[in-house]
Amino acid sequence: MSDNEANRPAPDGDGAPVTGPVKLGRVTRLLQSPRAVWGAVAVLCVAAGTVGSVLGSQDVARTDAATARHSFGETAAGIASTLKLAVQREEDLATAATTFFADHPQASRAEFGAWTNWAHALRPHPALSELSFVAQVRAPELAAFKARVSGHPLPPAASSSLTTRPATGRPYTCLTVAALTRSPATAPPPNLDYCARTRTLVGTRDTGRRIYATIPTGTTVALETETPVYRGSVPPISVHGRRAAFVGWLRVMVTPGVMLTEALRGHTEGAVRLRYKTRAVNVAFSSGAQQRDAQSTTVDLHKGWTARIYGAPVPGGWLADPQARSLFTAGLLMSALLGLLIFVLCGDQRPQAPSVQSTDGEQPPSNEALYDVLTGLPNNALTLDLAKRMVARAGRQSGMLAGALFIDIDRFKDVNERFGQAAADELLKIVAERLLNVVRTGDTVGRLGGDQFVVLVESAARGARLDSLARRVLESLHQAVSLDGFGPELFTTASIGVAFGRYETPDALLRDAELALQAAKGAGKDRYTMFNANMLSVIEGRGVLETDLNRALLDQQFFLLYQPIYDLTTKRVTGLEALIRWRHPTRGILLPAEFIPLAEETGLIVPIGRWVLEEACGRAAAWNLAGHRIGVSAMVSTNQLNRDGFVTDVRRALQQSGIEPSLLTLEIAESTIMIDVAAATERLREVKQLGVRLAIDDFGSGYAYRSDLQKMPLDFLKVDRSSLAASDDEDYRSWLLEAILHFGRDLSLTVIAKGIETSEQLATVQAMGCTMVQGYFLGEPLSTDAVGSLFAANAPAAHAG
Repeated sequence: MSDNEANRPAPDGDGAPVTGPVKLGRVTRLLQSPRAVWGAVAVLCVAAGTVGSVLGSQDVARTDAATARHSFGETAAGIASTLKLAVQREEDLATAATTFFADHPQASRAEFGAWTNWAHALRPHPALSELSFVAQVRAPELAAFKARVSGHPLPPAASSSLTTRPATGRPYTCLTVAALTRSPATAPPPNLDYCARTRTLVGTRDTGRRIYATIPTGTTVALETETPVYRGSVPPISVHGRRAAFVGWLRVMVTPGVMLTEALRGHTEGAVRLRYKTRAVNVAFSSGAQQRDAQSTTVDLHKGWTARIYGAPVPGGWLADPQARSLFTAGLLMSALLGLLIFVLCGDQRPQAPSVQSTDGEQPPSNEALYDVLTGLPNNALTLDLAKRMVARAGRQSGMLAGALFIDIDRFKDVNERFGQAAADELLKIVAERLLNVVRTGDTVGRLGGDQFVVLVESAARGARLDSLARRVLESLHQAVSLDGFGPELFTTASIGVAFGRYETPDALLRDAELALQAAKGAGKDRYTMFNANMLSVIEGRGVLETDLNRALLDQQFFLLYQPIYDLTTKRVTGLEALIRWRHPTRGILLPAEFIPLAEETGLIVPIGRWVLEEACGRAAAWNLAGHRIGVSAMVSTNQLNRDGFVTDVRRALQQSGIEPSLLTLEIAESTIMIDVAAATERLREVKQLGVRLAIDDFGSGYAYRSDLQKMPLDFLKVDRSSLAASDDEDYRSWLLEAILHFGRDLSLTVIAKGIETSEQLATVQAMGCTMVQGYFLGEPLSTDAVGSLFAANAPAAHAG
């Protein structure tokens, strides 16, 4: 080959030679081809997606970290609040017990037991292991002491039979007078000499200081405090005075581990270290597993108690955050997939395949949509569907009938409020299991919601025995319920409504079963009631009454009576309680118990309560203009207090009447304020700013704690005689009323005794130091016209002398 031939350009595909410019043009055409363009777009998409994934992951990591810190803050606040409340309740109980023994230094074991029952010493205080009172007994007094604690008189020679341990040569011993223990096995021995066991105990009598000790109790540690008690509840200033007023020692033993377990319930990643530190003691109690690099915060609880709370660690950086890593991985894969799709579909200029729409019908609902998540039973929707199918089958077969048991757990709300949502959920699961164990194979157990269950029964007409099934259900629920970590066993009951027969619709079947349920609850609960046709007439009558109630305000059928409240020190009327009555056009005068519950259910209590406020304030303003300075009180319902417009209603009643705000007293039932203590306290403070006075009505039912009432701007405690007696014929229980009077004085509240019906009852409360009273013996509720004659007659002088 010649040199010219060797340097000649190679031919192209058509045999023509390819020159340099031709090569460049070919490359240019290649770059301008759709495949190259879309390939570049695909690469850019992948790159942009990768950068976006990194930035998004970092943002998610920051958000997760902030959320974790915020969540830990809320969790720590909740745990600290639970611990602080538990500590405060234990201290309140100890203070109340100290006051009891300071006022009753010679109290017997029976009297102490009665007091602990009234104070609900065990159930609201799960951390309390022991509450006891120790007295210093000299050797010559051993016989009298033994007679005191046994309740039986003994001869003096019996003192030799009381052998104390450990034996000492001292002329005195320190023995337990009365004790309350969570378990009888842990009760202190009656002959244990605490002065010999704790050598520094006697010295606290002179110093007035309490002593502390930690005591192992099985797998946990308890904190024991021993506090000297003096008459009058206040240690005298001098040592001589303290010795003279000394009564004994209050011994309290609590298990802080129980508080910690309760506070950590539902917080599996948390841990708490509870410390109690004073000049005399420094002890710590822990619960939960502390994680490495865990978040933590220290909270000052109350009087030496602090809590170090630990939570889940905050992830460091987006690579350490699982959600951020997942987002980055997903973003990277999606970017790569998008780039690949762009390159394949667009680069090849291939038309996109038409989308195909599924012709299948609707997807059947998942199990989660048909079954209750908590109990695993058919939920409301599935239960109603099964009831519909059962009623249809029974309608097609002449020998079959459809039945239903409508079941409602009694006092379920108390479990929820006292022990929390976790305990309530566990109780519902236990109830569901027991129902499944007692029904027949073909029966259906469903949960309608809340604490309501239903059992659907399909049976032959001759073989129908739903009453037997209802009895089996009640018997199964009567068995004790053990809730993990919630103290002693619970005993629960249920009310059951039973309906059975031929029904056209499932709604009619369940309606009749629910009517029977309401009858069972009205008859006292813990029973079953079979449906009968008379129940429908009751409901129809209730509907008529509701219609009449709607017209009662428009037609001015309500009126007020006024019952006088007396001050026994001045023998004068100091206030009038407004009591509503309904002058029904056909049924005559109706008492509040006959229509107020219905008004509460329908919401009509709000306009009715507003009318009572305006009417009572207007009448009181007129009496004051006439020269009779008299206050008036009115009852406030739960629905009224919970309304945002309630404060406006009170302000309007004051402004329209012109009455001095301090002459209006609003009465709220103790059970009402305890539904939501924090919300009730806030609302009462708003009302108090108007200048009115506030009273807790029907006090003594055992709901309110001292720490709760201290936060509320209260003026009065009203105590009903019926709530302090075992029967209608029994007079005031002296020790209980005395305790309430002392409680009221301690909180600077005036106690008003209601329900005084005899001269003996009046003399009893007056001897106890109660100065404010009301009741039928002192004066019946009076009409507006009769109140004027009450002022003129000065009725208190005839009764209160």
